[in-house]
Amino acid sequence: MPINSRNKGAQFERDVAKILNQFFQDQGIDYQTKRNLDQYQQKDLCDLDIPFHAVECKSYKEGSWLKAAWWDQVCSASNGKIPTLIFKFNRVPIRVCIPLYAINTEWDPDPQKICVISIDHWLEILAENWDKYRILEEKNYDKKTGS
Repeated sequence: MPINSRNKGAQFERDVAKILNQFFQDQGIDYQTKRNLDQYQQKDLCDLDIPFHAVECKSYKEGSWLKAAWWDQVCSASNGKIPTLIFKFNRVPIRVCIPLYAINTEWDPDPQKICVISIDHWLEILAENWDKYRILEEKNYDKKTGS
């Protein structure tokens, strides 16, 4: 029986949301994410919206590497947040593409300088940098408002 690609993508988004919600719970972060259903009616919205990050999820039967169009999509939907692409192919572990400045918040925020890591490594980076992301967001807000 053929698999409906939209259903497969939606299931992967739900699976990633569960992973993230478990991470938030384990870290004592009072936040829960869920699929952004508005993405089907409106352009340039991410699949999952979490603090400091705009998350796009891709799940495909075959492949070995991310597509440039996927990265472009999450960057255009990021709205000032850190673009985060979570992708997988059948029988291949989940991988996460993030800009380098998500690892070191002092680096230039260039979304074209990227790395690909395991989801476990990304969660470690999230845990380590959570407070740094908050400070960075506050600085960016102050710049926008002139405070």
